[in-house]
Amino acid sequence: MARDTFYLESFMKTLLAFLLSLTTPAWATSAPDAPDWYYPEWLAEAPHAPVFKVRDTVNKYGRYASEPKIITIKDLIKFHGHFCGGLVEGATALRVAFDHLFPDGVIDRTDLMIASNNSACGGDIAAYLTGARTRFGTHLIDPKLKESDFVVKRISSGKTVRVVINAATYPHDVRTQMKKIESGQFEPADIDRFQDVQWAYAKKLVSRPAIESVDVTDNPDYTWPEPPCKDMGKRRDNDYKNVPEAH
Repeated sequence: MARDTFYLESFMKTLLAFLLSLTTPAWATSAPDAPDWYYPEWLAEAPHAPVFKVRDTVNKYGRYASEPKIITIKDLIKFHGHFCGGLVEGATALRVAFDHLFPDGVIDRTDLMIASNNSACGGDIAAYLTGARTRFGTHLIDPKLKESDFVVKRISSGKTVRVVINAATYPHDVRTQMKKIESGQFEPADIDRFQDVQWAYAKKLVSRPAIESVDVTDNPDYTWPEPPCKDMGKRRDNDYKNVPEAH
């Protein structure tokens, strides 16, 4: 009897797994308890998913680290909290900005300021990738900018670029669905529809070089807004990055 119970339980677990597989979304690539369940396989394998090589200091009062770090979309998802079209949109636009500001390919996160819209997605990506912070006056919020619109300045050189997803790439069905949901007049199926259209947008962005999706302006005519936070003190942890080695 015990053996029969064991086999029955095994059969039921197998059957349940099979039935779940029939209802699993096409984007899912691993079991719900897998450590990277939030990172779709098609995104991991996308030929043009942005990758960023960044330079930071080695500690609070340290010099520049001798080696850069690598930041991927997977890292951005963990910071932001979810994967979405806006996350990929922001990363794509900033990839082009950094290509213009750092021709050697290494992004100095101690040397940047940025202006962005106050969108949850774009604002998070702006802060993470540039190292800029609202409380220190280097991440400025400009409601006149679109969600995919960023102005980025390399502080040491003063060189500034403005990047925005171009009109031919931006999917108006995403905006339409977003407005419908935010109006409050929506059905549960509209939530699923929104995910479908924004993920289709993300797939489009990572299927081709970033520059094909982004308009870029060097040294734009732009007035930086006032910092959104009161003066909360100066950032000090990057002040010692150029101290020479001790002898």
